[in-house]
Amino acid sequence: MKWLFFMLVLSNAGFVAWQGFVGTDNTLKQAPVYGPPVSERIYLVGEGRPQEPSVDAIETQAPLLRSSLPETEADKVLASLEQEIDKVSTNENLLCPVIVLERNADKVEVVSVLRQNDLEFTERKTTGKREKYWLYIAAPATTEKAQEIVSSLKLKRIDSYIISRGDMKNRISLGLFSSKDRAEQAQASIAKQSGMAVNIYAHQREVGLSELLLSAPITTKHWEDVMNELDFSKLLIKIEKNPC
Repeated sequence: MKWLFFMLVLSNAGFVAWQGFVGTDNTLKQAPVYGPPVSERIYLVGEGRPQEPSVDAIETQAPLLRSSLPETEADKVLASLEQEIDKVSTNENLLCPVIVLERNADKVEVVSVLRQNDLEFTERKTTGKREKYWLYIAAPATTEKAQEIVSSLKLKRIDSYIISRGDMKNRISLGLFSSKDRAEQAQASIAKQSGMAVNIYAHQREVGLSELLLSAPITTKHWEDVMNELDFSKLLIKIEKNPC
């Protein structure tokens, strides 16, 4: 029995060893053959090399090649961006200005210049607050004294009148100006003629306005040439340079 058990153990051990031998990978790995990288074909001395295309030929054929390729989404986006850039570069020098006028005399002069330059426009009526500068002489103690001052100013050809009510009663009004420079000039002139102190009261007042809008865009250079024909030292206008 001992010998039979011993033979069974040996036979099992041999079977296990044979299984391990069969499962082993006995294939040999072949080492890669080294070869230098070649970017172009090698020709023998007797072989003729094909003629390479010229730069002009490549540039001529490139658009044809590009047009034959299918358009991708990236190409469409790029083309759209290029169109927007072209549009911006074309319109960046165009203006759609608006001229705001308060006085009819100024409007007559501006309209004349626009028509001389064949510029069509539309007019729109509106209202807005504008700075005003009121010249006055302080109220004396009595109304009789105020009347004496007005009579004295009239002899010196200075227009004036008496405020008859409110907090400003008996003040002597000398005129309302829309320009601070003109108000200061009148202040100095009247003070010199009358020998009295003249005051300026700055405030805002609601006034009627006329807006002239060009019917078509105009280039910056053309608009500057048109504006150079106006004397802004005499005009009371506001110009809004609106890019189109």
